[in-house]
Amino acid sequence: GQFDIIAEDLLSLLPKSSKTSLLEPEVVSALRSEWETATGRSILAAAATDGGDAAGNGDAEGCIAPLSKAMDEYLASNFSSPGVRAAHDVTASTVEDKPMLVVSTYAERIDLHNNHAGSWKGCYTISPSTGSISGSIRVCAHTFENGGNVQLRSNISPEAANVGTCSPSNDRDKLPSWAKTVTRQISLWEETDVMESLADLLESMGNTYLKSLRRVMPITRTKMKWNVMSHRVVQTLGEGHDKDKFNH
Repeated sequence: GQFDIIAEDLLSLLPKSSKTSLLEPEVVSALRSEWETATGRSILAAAATDGGDAAGNGDAEGCIAPLSKAMDEYLASNFSSPGVRAAHDVTASTVEDKPMLVVSTYAERIDLHNNHAGSWKGCYTISPSTGSISGSIRVCAHTFENGGNVQLRSNISPEAANVGTCSPSNDRDKLPSWAKTVTRQISLWEETDVMESLADLLESMGNTYLKSLRRVMPITRTKMKWNVMSHRVVQTLGEGHDKDKFNH
């Protein structure tokens, strides 16, 4: 969500001869469009202009409306924290002459005042004729303060599942139930494959990733011999010394 800020910084850094050619409105607009598509923010833009959930074709078209409604309820329930912007897009396409549904979700929370930002992008492909569903989820987190700059990027592809078939010939009363099954599967993936994996990562980070960042030896280039019992004795003696000082 910092495209405009970065563009302004580039303007201040580039020489005057390059500003007119590299940052012309057409160039900036093309870069913005490419960036929004790559990050998923284009879904937010489409939702803001009511351009999401394009009409489908073939057998998949009748499944779009109930699935879009179920996704509205899903986002409202799971991505409604203060400061979070979220949107989805449900479209139909054809892969090898087979109708497919594509569900795209995007959510972000940008808090530059408190030096952090994060985004969540999900893309799920459903075969209405077979009921198979597969997907991928990308999580990005960024924090920066006092010169520090730390980012987390995680791409997860859960194991495919089956949510049942959907076609216009189905009983209309069954379509909302089918759509709920899809959102339940998406929620299950996000809770188990994503949140639990990230929790395990954070728990083990101290002994893996962060350990590799620690200095092997102090600046003096002399290894310290750590002895827990010795430090406890020193601490105990120090506490006793403080008590004697107060007694005097």
